[in-house]
Amino acid sequence: MPGFVGLVTKQSYASAKSQLAVMLETIQYEPFYGSGTWANESLGAYVGWTSLKGSFSDGMPISNEREDIYLIFPGEEHPDCQSVPQLRSVAIKLPS
Repeated sequence: MPGFVGLVTKQSYASAKSQLAVMLETIQYEPFYGSGTWANESLGAYVGWTSLKGSFSDGMPISNEREDIYLIFPGEEHPDCQSVPQLRSVAIKLPS
């Protein structure tokens, strides 16, 4: 079953990425799974995931237009056609 793993650590980037790879390998046991990783060394945040190829989660991570906010969503999303415009209209505006 697809899933996600992660670390929040003060370890070196190389050490954290290595541990993340081992963790990711344990959940990627089917050939029809895709996978990906995202890391922010300054935050000490490292995330990996598996997903069904071609699924909503296969396109992770999702970011805002400025690429300063990221979402890693393990699962499926089936929005109606008004969801994205509605979310954009109520989104909190962050200072530049």
